[in-house]
Amino acid sequence: MVRFCVVGLVLSVTLPFVPAQAAEFIPLRIVTFNTEILTAPGVRVGTLNKYRFNYAREQHHERVANVIEVLQPDIINLVEATSREAVELLVTLLHEKGHTNYRGYHVECNDSFTGMDVALISRIEPDEVDDVTIRTYYSAEGDPTWRQAFTVEGESGSLRNLSASISRNAVYFFTIGGHKLGFLGLHLKSNPQDDYSNARRTAEAKVARRIIRGEIVSRGYQPIVLGDLNDYDPDVPDRDYGRSTQTDVIASLKNYDSENPGAELVNVAERITRIADRYTSHWDWNENGADDPQDVHTMIDHILLPAELMPFVERVFIAHCVSLDTSDHFPVVVDLLLPVQEACRQDQPEQ
Repeated sequence: MVRFCVVGLVLSVTLPFVPAQAAEFIPLRIVTFNTEILTAPGVRVGTLNKYRFNYAREQHHERVANVIEVLQPDIINLVEATSREAVELLVTLLHEKGHTNYRGYHVECNDSFTGMDVALISRIEPDEVDDVTIRTYYSAEGDPTWRQAFTVEGESGSLRNLSASISRNAVYFFTIGGHKLGFLGLHLKSNPQDDYSNARRTAEAKVARRIIRGEIVSRGYQPIVLGDLNDYDPDVPDRDYGRSTQTDVIASLKNYDSENPGAELVNVAERITRIADRYTSHWDWNENGADDPQDVHTMIDHILLPAELMPFVERVFIAHCVSLDTSDHFPVVVDLLLPVQEACRQDQPEQ
């Protein structure tokens, strides 16, 4: 079964994004943030919980809303938001804080074990493409459309033939100042030190490349790939010199069109000059809630931007302002200053 599904706008009031009529450039802040099993009070999803009780879940939402309030993203890709209710509560909190231009968009993904989804909160109205504002792509066993075969060695040494789809992804589109941007939010298989996980994630990346080409580029949008990719970029070393990728996952996503020479996408983290700042995850290995010398800090969350947009990047940083009681990940932030395209300026009414 090919799955292509959507859940629409969480709150009904719509404030469409309209650039200033005389503007030559539009500032755009894009963020991706793994919120670590963000679960709404009273909602039962998946088998994993960061917090079991409603009060703790409410406070988790409060802290994530605080992060959004501080960062003020125009578009934030939310990883591990587990339900429509979780996204709706975040938007409600933002509205209570006075940030009433934010809207939430949720799509039910296909990870039945964890219940984790990829969602969107934005203060820019996304495009409706085929009457859909957010969608996910997934194929069940036996349907090769959004599925990829892979082989992994079993415990006995024999090879196992398996297949994978991407159970956690979301696609959404924006037109901003004449720029048509198609976002693929991903949460790929975890554990870049494990052979099975690496093989599965590699298969998922091949499916993601098909989504980029067949569902984003083919519609005339420039692809932006972002989220928890759970792998390292060999072109952008992070602060942990002891770890390196065992796959071509990031490289293959950046070079999604193998018929053209060179990579089409660039990891914005290359603009972070201080290598010590290049980490997006904190593995609290002894689970004591503290940042110990033995803990692991690596960069596995990424924003991959079209090379054509890199000249418009103003700033990139990782917001290391999130405590472990909120998430074991940190938001990746990129600020763009997009030039308004001439056709878009010409279409603007005179003042």
